[in-house]
Amino acid sequence: MRPPTPLPSQLIGRVFTRAEAFALGIRDRRLGARDIERLGRGTYRHLPLADQVAASGAPSQTSSPEPAEHTALLAALCRRSAAVRVSHLSAAKLYRLRLFARWEQDSRVTLTAQGRTHQSDVDPLVVIHRVAAAPVRRRWIQGVPVTEPAELFVELARYLTHDELISLGDQLVRLPRPRLEGRSHPWCSIADLNEAVKLSKGRHGIIRAREAVELVRVGADSPPETAMRLGIGRAGLPEPELQIKRDPQDPYSAEGDAGYRDRRIVLQYEGEHHFSAEQQARDQRRNAEFAHAGWTVIQVNRVDLAENFSSMLRRLRVLLGNGPELR
Repeated sequence: MRPPTPLPSQLIGRVFTRAEAFALGIRDRRLGARDIERLGRGTYRHLPLADQVAASGAPSQTSSPEPAEHTALLAALCRRSAAVRVSHLSAAKLYRLRLFARWEQDSRVTLTAQGRTHQSDVDPLVVIHRVAAAPVRRRWIQGVPVTEPAELFVELARYLTHDELISLGDQLVRLPRPRLEGRSHPWCSIADLNEAVKLSKGRHGIIRAREAVELVRVGADSPPETAMRLGIGRAGLPEPELQIKRDPQDPYSAEGDAGYRDRRIVLQYEGEHHFSAEQQARDQRRNAEFAHAGWTVIQVNRVDLAENFSSMLRRLRVLLGNGPELR
């Protein structure tokens, strides 16, 4: 079998559009060759053949795109028209927001587009949310136009539960850790969320968005921490201070996920990243600093989360003087 005609270097191993291929002199007959996969209307991916891979020494590709390839697909879909941007669930994943399990497994591509852009039976995994005017494309992530963070909060209000939406808001406004995340500013502010909600009258889920934005706070570093805070509020207990420092004047002082300074109570949610020996050693040193200063340390984990924090809430109620401890 004759090998396919070599492609220009700009297309090798990449996701590209039909227009980009035509601009490089590639025509439809070549796009139907065995080393090119059609991903959707006017969108293709070059897959080096086994003999080409063996000759180059590069690892073979699977039919399931890796995250980087998925981002390349999103970029190509948006290059097909300037009247489209990545939105909803696909945008949340580009922002690396933690979603709940049923959404993490959703492989569909979600776009916001004008008119009939990308309308095709061969784009089965593309979901189009249509708007009358071309969607604004101010925010770009890895070369992909994406919904602004505050607008994303409103977009997802129709799909998320009340608590999930609060968790999303907490993630959008939290202060990132530059060394780990490569950014020093939150995606948006609570004021930005309020403004987006105010300007979205009549949209699906807007009532839920209005209710949820009132409970968004800066300082919850994970969905379980948000769930813990909400559980405390629903139990009728005072709202805790988030990311509480033992000594606010000392930048190196131990820090807790939540707590009550006047009662010297600190709550630590121990997520999966706390399971390593190194992290456990750091946690022990942090908790010892609080304990040495006379604080009560309450450690919380996924078992507590599964039980809606019932045991933690009983203990906290006693420590705050809001009722007897129940056993």
